[in-house]
Amino acid sequence: MEMIPLIAPIRQQPGFDKLHNMRRCLLKPIPEIHLAAKLLDAAADALVLNNKKLAAELVVRADIQKIMEYAVLLVGKMSIEIHRQIKMPKSLPKSERHPTRMPTQSVQNQIFEKDGWRCRFCGIKVLSKKARNKLVKLFPEETHWGSSEFKRHSALYAMAASLDHVIPHSRGGENELSNFVTTCYCCQFGRGQWTLEESELHDPRDFEPLVDEWDGLTRLEKLET
Repeated sequence: MEMIPLIAPIRQQPGFDKLHNMRRCLLKPIPEIHLAAKLLDAAADALVLNNKKLAAELVVRADIQKIMEYAVLLVGKMSIEIHRQIKMPKSLPKSERHPTRMPTQSVQNQIFEKDGWRCRFCGIKVLSKKARNKLVKLFPEETHWGSSEFKRHSALYAMAASLDHVIPHSRGGENELSNFVTTCYCCQFGRGQWTLEESELHDPRDFEPLVDEWDGLTRLEKLET
């Protein structure tokens, strides 16, 4: 029997209230991502204490296959169920876009800190890319970063901190601080050039960021290797 897709027809019915279908993120994070964050946090602590063996074991444990499967759903082939779109949007010509795409690295770090090093869409803890690079350098075999994209260390891949234009740059978004939020790699590249309305996403700026002791593993950035 042929399966009948449910989401698209419901959304297309006359009088459907689109606000009822709005969501915080494209796909709810899986528990394994939160576990991986705890393991990588412990690995960072082990490195600070110069226990490289324990750190390596924890990095390996954080490489959970289900996380990569989750990431592929977001950054791989577009689907109505997740992305609510199956065709790329029309972008503005480069001549009509803001001339500068991203702020300086110091400004980016300020935004990451203000957002508690958490994705403002799905809420997961994100990692400083410098800290990730440190782990890749220290543990090349354990992180297998030179492999093809979807064979890399799953947590280091999915949890990388990114800076996202709320109004996409390619759609006319300005390079102003008010238009930037911290996101994980999956939420940023999963949404891509779609607007919040097109992706049926709430504006993440309507929700207060969660700021606590999580530092995105930035304590590793100055660690001697």
